[in-house]
Amino acid sequence: MRGWGAVKQRQAERKQRRHAERHLRTVRRVGSGPIVLGTPIVDGTDVEIGDRFMIWSGHRQTLVSGSGRIRIGDRVFINSGAVVFSEVGVTLGDDVALANEVYIMDTSSHGVEGREPVESPVVIGSGTWVGARAMVMPGVTIGSRVVVAAGAVVTKDVPDDVLVAGNPARVVRPLTYPPYCRRAWHDKYCSCPGTLFGPPMIATLESLPEGSAVD
Repeated sequence: MRGWGAVKQRQAERKQRRHAERHLRTVRRVGSGPIVLGTPIVDGTDVEIGDRFMIWSGHRQTLVSGSGRIRIGDRVFINSGAVVFSEVGVTLGDDVALANEVYIMDTSSHGVEGREPVESPVVIGSGTWVGARAMVMPGVTIGSRVVVAAGAVVTKDVPDDVLVAGNPARVVRPLTYPPYCRRAWHDKYCSCPGTLFGPPMIATLESLPEGSAVD
């Protein structure tokens, strides 16, 4: 039974690899270990993706598209129904998470009052978590380890390590992390010590300078 289980696991892994290759076939560069669930549309003309990328598409179609430059770092997660569209440039740093139905565009698509559309790059810093149905407007730079609350509309730059919420989004409070914490969203799959992919907790504690706070 143990041998048959290993065979079934290898078959499932091959099936997942083929599924990921099919849906990411137009991407210029894809790192190791991508996971694709459902049938997202990833058809941008200049997309590069880092290692351990995860993208889901379920109740809503997930879209990564446009003629602009899209750069996605390592360990990025894009949930169902999210839209990432670029005419100029969109950058997602390492360990970024986009919750369901997040909307990120670097263009307003249409102008108003006879003016040309706004087109300006969007940058989301490493470790940031963008909550469900939040919108990030053209020209915005969001810092590292930021939490963007569900439904927020981000129209201006956001500094590192803060929670923002509202329309337009405003800083609610600063966020305080342990010295080893890489990202705002935390679960057993992150790279923090003691988690599935992180180093043992004791090794990290021993490496900290004397007197460092870890809580």
